Amino acid sequence: MTALSWKVQRALDSFRSLAGSIDELSEEEVYQALEFEVETRRRSSVINRLIAKAADLNRQTFLTTLKEKYHGSSQAHCTHEK
Repeated sequence: MTALSWKVQRALDSFRSLAGSIDELSEEEVYQALEFEVETRRRSSVINRLIAKAADLNRQTFLTTLKEKYHGSSQAHCTHEK
């Protein structure tokens, strides 16, 4: 098991501290917290919140990739039509 960053440690103090700091965690920190929580305490409410945050982060990344891919190519296409 790896050492946890101070942000992850603070987030895992309680469900309330997680709720207050989860938006400050990077995707890597969310996964680190999730791995730690599963390996140790298994608090299902915390695990579920971390899973939801990881899914949100992946969704945002996926949307950004799609927008760059399709808006970028359509904007280039529109420029060529003019």
